[in-house]
Amino acid sequence: MSFLVSKQPVFNAQGVTDAYEASYCFASYDGDKDITKDDIEDAKEYLRLNSDLIFDRKIAYVRFSPRLLEENFHELFSKDKLIVEVTTEMIADPATLQKCMQLRRLGYSIAFSGLLYSEKTVKLFNFADIIRFDINSDADDIIATVKKCHEKGKLAMADHVETQDQFEFAREIGIDYIRGSFYSKPVLETKRSGGPMIKTFLQILALLYSPDPNIEYISAIISTDPVLTIKLLKVINQLCADKGNTVSTVQQALVLLGIDRLKEWIYLVGLQRLNRNSPGEILKLALLRARFCERIAKNSSGGVGARSMEVYLMGLISIVTGANDEALSKALEDLPVSDEIKNGIIGGGIFSEIYHLSCAYESGNWEDVKMCAASCGIDLEALRYEYAEAQSFVKKYGSFGS
Repeated sequence: MSFLVSKQPVFNAQGVTDAYEASYCFASYDGDKDITKDDIEDAKEYLRLNSDLIFDRKIAYVRFSPRLLEENFHELFSKDKLIVEVTTEMIADPATLQKCMQLRRLGYSIAFSGLLYSEKTVKLFNFADIIRFDINSDADDIIATVKKCHEKGKLAMADHVETQDQFEFAREIGIDYIRGSFYSKPVLETKRSGGPMIKTFLQILALLYSPDPNIEYISAIISTDPVLTIKLLKVINQLCADKGNTVSTVQQALVLLGIDRLKEWIYLVGLQRLNRNSPGEILKLALLRARFCERIAKNSSGGVGARSMEVYLMGLISIVTGANDEALSKALEDLPVSDEIKNGIIGGGIFSEIYHLSCAYESGNWEDVKMCAASCGIDLEALRYEYAEAQSFVKKYGSFGS
């Protein structure tokens, strides 16, 4: 079967995730018209089983093709959990516009993408609840569109927001929804009020990766930081809640947590505290990428599966990067991990195809997904279920670093 789907967060102006946008494809076909009934049924069954997991019970923002409209894909979602998007090219077709009007009368929210306000588009505004446009469009046109949206009781959504400056601009002019990869490009800070310095973070990591980690020494360092201590005790008591005992010392917590989980926790807390303007979504992305890379490795050919924990770590630390290649190389240079892990993130070595495949799947770059999956020797059917499994892992451990 050929249906693949991933998600990307849709933020409100406060940087909180309000919805998840679906990226999807029917991998066996290039065009909408070639999709068979069996493919449609396969896609529906996959979403019935996995949509709550993938979209985390939040609103699903789905760009509908003519075929999905024809096949009533909206019925897979309750009307309060779906935004139906169609492009401006599609609404030029009277049948599509009629279908959108029907869905709106049923209570579904309708979004039109690629639309800026002008005299030519004024009538279309009346048929949509959300107007979506590229943040790279003319600034005056964007401001006029946002103003008109709010006058008419519509919501404005900016797409392709790739930098923090673009995010701030979107907030300043009153854009309601924001989509883009800005959140996944954190910038490491050397100083942050109330947080550990990078040297302390790296010192703990170096101790964890030493041939014989000294739990007593590591616990002493963590105990000097009240925020780390509170977070560690909180998470270990959450994980051990069913055993009925309260863990009250750092050393006891480290023994129960174990070295492997401690490495993971330190990375997540370090990521959260060493990066400025990092929404909670980035911690979920770190875990998702780590687990997905691990599952890809276990399903891949070439013997990489035996090193799946290294691949997991590669995915986890890949989020601790800078905004450009130079900053990325510098950040990786200071991390006490193997060259294979560093090279995999930068783009070389035996782990690089797995890393590339994971990132391509996250962003819905389906052509790259198909090429990388073939290179890794993993079947697309297995890949989509491993993505759902990785989402389940995030759901279980998503608060691990908080």
